[in-house]
Amino acid sequence: MLIMTPISYLSVASLSLCPTLLLPPIGFVGAEATTAESVSELAPLRIRGGVLIAEPFAFIDESYQGENAGDVRYTGFQGDLLRQLTTFAMEDGYDLSFDLSLSPQNYGAALDVIANDCNTTDNPLPLEQCGVYDFVVGDYYVNAPRSLRVDFSPAWMKSGIGSIKLIERVEGTQELVTLSQLQGAEGTACVPAGAYLSTVVKGKFPSLNYIDCPSPDECTEYLRRRECGLYIDDELALKYRALLDPSLEVTGETFNTQYVVWPMSYNLDFNKRLMLKKWMYSAVSNATLDDLEFKYFRVKICELGISGESCKEYCDPKHGRADRTGKCICSSAKWTGADCSVELVEELNLYPAWLQIFSYSLFGIQVAVCLVCASWLHWKRKVQQVIAAQPFFLYLVLFGCLVSTSSLLATAQQDAGYGNVPACAVFPWLFSVGFSITFGSLFAKIARIYWIFKRSTGYTKITITVQQTLLVVAAITMVDVIICAIWTGMDPLTWTRVVTREDKFGEPLESQGFCYSDHWQAFAYTMAAWHICLLIMACIICYLSRKIPSKFADTKSLTAAMASNLQIIVVSVPVLVIVGGDPTPSLFVRAAVIWLNDFVVVAIIFGKLMRSVHDPNHASHTMTVGRAVMQYQSRSHTIPPPIQTRSVFELVHKSEEGVMNHGDTKSDIGRSASKMKRASSTMSPNNSVNMPTPTIRRASFSCPKNQTVSAIRRSAANKPWQPNDSSLVEENKSTSVEG
Repeated sequence: MLIMTPISYLSVASLSLCPTLLLPPIGFVGAEATTAESVSELAPLRIRGGVLIAEPFAFIDESYQGENAGDVRYTGFQGDLLRQLTTFAMEDGYDLSFDLSLSPQNYGAALDVIANDCNTTDNPLPLEQCGVYDFVVGDYYVNAPRSLRVDFSPAWMKSGIGSIKLIERVEGTQELVTLSQLQGAEGTACVPAGAYLSTVVKGKFPSLNYIDCPSPDECTEYLRRRECGLYIDDELALKYRALLDPSLEVTGETFNTQYVVWPMSYNLDFNKRLMLKKWMYSAVSNATLDDLEFKYFRVKICELGISGESCKEYCDPKHGRADRTGKCICSSAKWTGADCSVELVEELNLYPAWLQIFSYSLFGIQVAVCLVCASWLHWKRKVQQVIAAQPFFLYLVLFGCLVSTSSLLATAQQDAGYGNVPACAVFPWLFSVGFSITFGSLFAKIARIYWIFKRSTGYTKITITVQQTLLVVAAITMVDVIICAIWTGMDPLTWTRVVTREDKFGEPLESQGFCYSDHWQAFAYTMAAWHICLLIMACIICYLSRKIPSKFADTKSLTAAMASNLQIIVVSVPVLVIVGGDPTPSLFVRAAVIWLNDFVVVAIIFGKLMRSVHDPNHASHTMTVGRAVMQYQSRSHTIPPPIQTRSVFELVHKSEEGVMNHGDTKSDIGRSASKMKRASSTMSPNNSVNMPTPTIRRASFSCPKNQTVSAIRRSAANKPWQPNDSSLVEENKSTSVEG
């Protein structure tokens, strides 16, 4: 064999002087494509190789039927690469052939066959068994210990340790795509048993649970049964499996980058090693390896900027890339369109224009209703029914409803960005203060009438002025004012916009704006509890006032209004919870609740009052104050005993102390009797209580001088009155009192 100098390495032709022995090739697919004539003109070059079966790098073609029974054909990534190397060799004038056979099917054992440390402690194989192959056709990683035992070909692929998972995820479970996530969840990973990468992975993730699989197929089966969350192996091998099985997906996590090479024996002729390396570099430079990578590890797709089945359509190179079917796939959800050139505008979830118009229309309707009622109230201000209904408080009710309904204007305000919306802080003031004015006025109005009629049962004079009742309304309203003032001072509502959906680059795709404060629940719940208590108290006072005639205390209407508002609040809360953060139905429900809350109050109260005024047959036309008092007394069973046709002494004896106070003189007895006569004249003949109209006659009796009515009453109390009491007749000093 000719030993060549290093300078002669540059001459390809000089290698033809090297004598070699050409054996019939047991080759890869395409190795027999060279014609006999071309082979005879080339210098033969034969290299022995041991094949390590590992799909898709090298595997046996089961469909091949050779001339002899033992003929075997290998195919795969490395088989196609070897065939391409023979083409490069022909261009240099060589007839390259590979004498291939199965090597030991273990990476370490196959490496021992060509290593230079045979017949040693580390490699006990005898020397005669170490010269069987010149190189091993296998996907070996380069590492320092191996480099001392064998030579390496140029790297024909770059790989690493990767993982694969099932695309279909069990609903309700967390998706684990990295080994760190799997380790944190105390999951299990499948690794090939005895492989070098298994040692690397177990050292990098020691807390992870592992299943050592005898073969890649068994690892895949464990993964399908979900006994392991991820299958860890060579990244290229995993890509090949994912390419063949659409249910699998490579996670994309890669670590410990490795370069894939062929181990070559140092005993291989130096010139052969040199030429083999040269032809492998040719495979790198003319993109042969790229074509093989697309063939075995990924689908060849259209170049950047084009798409379609024939790769003739446009695809925005900045935001899209064609997939295996030629479809232009956008890199981010922010871009859309057939060519990924249309930018998706951020969905702001603003209130639609029709909904804002709807809210403003409801406010306009309420304003019109309040103005009509106020005008009518002023027009009929001198009518008996209107006077009895206490018009001042009815004006307050209209004003409170108007303030409360104006919160519709605030709740419909919004901002497309992150700017401030002052209406957020104004909304609780308008709604709560308006609510307090409305129902505080109703509460004070009915309470005033109740206490007046309650005290009338004892003929006691009682005066409750409008100013006193206003203090009650002011106290009720002040509670809401204090709550709103603390809310605004400590943690006011401000406009906030939250991103609800974004792309993988963090660009917002959808956001939602709303009024928010950190402690809004505490203030809102406190205010709601106060309003509910106010409604409950108003319902209680309406129940207590149920026996007062409706002309003076329309308790049925007030009860209906308050019960209606309580019902609206109770129903609206779960509805608002159901609609959640959806802005359109949320605003619709809030606007409807606020409007109904105020409209129902005005409609019920003023509707009943207008009917009583304009209906000539309504009972309120004939109801006087005296009759109302007597009717309340009869319903309450608090009316005094029937008044008999007796003297003033009997009236004094039977009356309450509130009618004739201590210190009244004799002349006051006559005035009291006249008042009782006038009150009795207002009673209806059909009164359910048997109370005949008393006949007050002129009575002549003597009264001791300087004796007060109280003294007479005490005397009457100690000594019952008798018609023929001689003692009283004897004391008669001819003093007359007109009864």
